[in-house]
Amino acid sequence: MSTRIPKAWETTWAQEDIKAERDRPADIFRYSEEEQARLNAIRDGAANPEACSDEIVPAPARGALSAFREGYWHEKDGKTEWREVPYRSGCPGRTRDIFDTMTDQAMRRGGKAPFTTAQVGAARDYRALHERVQSAGIRCSRAFDLQAGGHGNADFMEAYATDTRRLAMFHDAIGDGVAKDTKRKVPAMEGTVKVGRVQLRQIGRELITARRLVDDVCIRERALSEVLRAHGWRATGKNRSSLKAALCAALGRMQGI
Repeated sequence: MSTRIPKAWETTWAQEDIKAERDRPADIFRYSEEEQARLNAIRDGAANPEACSDEIVPAPARGALSAFREGYWHEKDGKTEWREVPYRSGCPGRTRDIFDTMTDQAMRRGGKAPFTTAQVGAARDYRALHERVQSAGIRCSRAFDLQAGGHGNADFMEAYATDTRRLAMFHDAIGDGVAKDTKRKVPAMEGTVKVGRVQLRQIGRELITARRLVDDVCIRERALSEVLRAHGWRATGKNRSSLKAALCAALGRMQGI
């Protein structure tokens, strides 16, 4: 007659351990106070504006939203007026960008919007076009689906070529001129002298061209002070005003493309 050897899990001590493990309350993971505060700030920053529809899901990775109201021009009694489209459940939203931030800063200081609606529209069109062209060769990219219509490579290449030509037109309008004036007063000389790239590099500064300024602000989402510091310049009010004037001029040339 053979004697059956009990399994390990059938022993008394194993059964007691299994029961104790089942009865033990689950551990609750908790963030540190600093980490919890950081996460709360991210979630609060991604909260949708009250005017936006409740159907828009808050997404911290997407960033903060700004209420966007569509409209149209309506002719009445020989005059043209702008009318906003009414929404029953809230208006749509768009992701905030650097122009929203700079406008909010100017309004808090009691000033007015630093850029016109047409200038901001040209900047956003340029950024969207740049991103669409840059992502054209990426696998699973749907940058040209709406334009190509999903009818083959011929439509895709035609849409890509059209956007590439339009982007080149933007670059031609921006130009390669200098955005930051590099004239410096020299005490030993009358008037001012022009400082070139070599002289600027010797003092730790770089020349800011109009193309670099537009790309830094519109594409890289840099404020004017950040652009100045990135090129070794001090973020003084005079330097910011100089860059702002150059940026407004470039955005004006970009309108209508």
